[in-house]
Amino acid sequence: MENKQTKKPSFFQNLYTTLVSMRFAIIILIILGATSLLSMLINEYPDFFKEGTLIHELFSQHSPYSSWWYSILLWFLIISVFLCVVQNIGPTFRSIFRNNFLNTEKIKNLDNAKQFTANKKLNVDQIKKALKKRYFKIAEHTTEGEKLIVARKFKWSALGHIVTHISLLVIVIGSLIYTKTHRQEFRYIIAQEYLGTEYSDNYPELFDWHFVVDEYLHPTMIVDSFRVRFYDQDHGPRISDFRSYVRVFDHSNQLIEQHEITVNSPLVLKHVSIHQTDYKPLVNEFFRNVPNRNQLVGQAQRNQEFTKNETNWITGLSLRANKGKSIIFIGMLISAIGLAMAFMFWPRHVWVALKDNKITIAGRSVKNKIAFEKELDDLIKRIKNE
Repeated sequence: MENKQTKKPSFFQNLYTTLVSMRFAIIILIILGATSLLSMLINEYPDFFKEGTLIHELFSQHSPYSSWWYSILLWFLIISVFLCVVQNIGPTFRSIFRNNFLNTEKIKNLDNAKQFTANKKLNVDQIKKALKKRYFKIAEHTTEGEKLIVARKFKWSALGHIVTHISLLVIVIGSLIYTKTHRQEFRYIIAQEYLGTEYSDNYPELFDWHFVVDEYLHPTMIVDSFRVRFYDQDHGPRISDFRSYVRVFDHSNQLIEQHEITVNSPLVLKHVSIHQTDYKPLVNEFFRNVPNRNQLVGQAQRNQEFTKNETNWITGLSLRANKGKSIIFIGMLISAIGLAMAFMFWPRHVWVALKDNKITIAGRSVKNKIAFEKELDDLIKRIKNE
């Protein structure tokens, strides 16, 4: 008889097998890590990566995270992790809710199986009581004259690897959203207390900041005052902190936020945050077209610091916006839960069979087997003493 030819898997079957494999996910993670490292090197050593070169163009001017090929890699990783979760979630739930009973002969085949004669007073309820004191969940079954017990502890921890995969999926989705919505701006703003002065006459555009939060919110921010604080001592750095007192108005000129922005306390509107990042002498604006501008500005700043002048400064504020950061943080929290489930609460099984006044018992643990053997021995002693 001729052997039937094995049907070759289709293109889509091969594609599915590739996408769902751990090897494929690891390769994508390695590529993502390598490109992130290369991007960091480009930022650190720009002289080696001139503009116009292939690497510079591929990395979208030192920012690979917003490039088309980086997005494709993230999508491949999302699809791979999602398919892996879908493929494993069914078997995992079945292993959690299905009780696998073993008779005497099957228990004897386990490495740590032990058999002893039961006391006449010992019954199933006493064995169950001993197991419950060890926090085991118990199921029992009777077949062919045998009383079978399966006891399980931390069975839900089998979901740990599923939860960890889901956390990776959430983190990658958050990263993809982050790369598409990330926005950073910087602006110097003169405080409102200088309205009506020569500054407002010459630089009216520096007295407010009209920025975008989303398609429905385009607020305007003004700085009521900006102060630079100084240390009382004369040694060490002179400036202790600097802060802006701001108000934010919507398009109807209604006040929607009032905040004191410091280095550690940004103004937050939805997914947009405005940080205190810089300052400079207000007189700096009059030196824009002067040849020795830097020297004059530096001298002005040193004078203001020496005299501990808290006013006559212009504040520098930076805007950072993205919609993916909170999703990434949620993914990290889920990851911590999944790792704790997988490594701290490992599942344990104990099988007991009672037949002809003989008790056969064995157990299994996927981790920390030495500690489990001790737990099993203590359990057997407790059962004998019941």
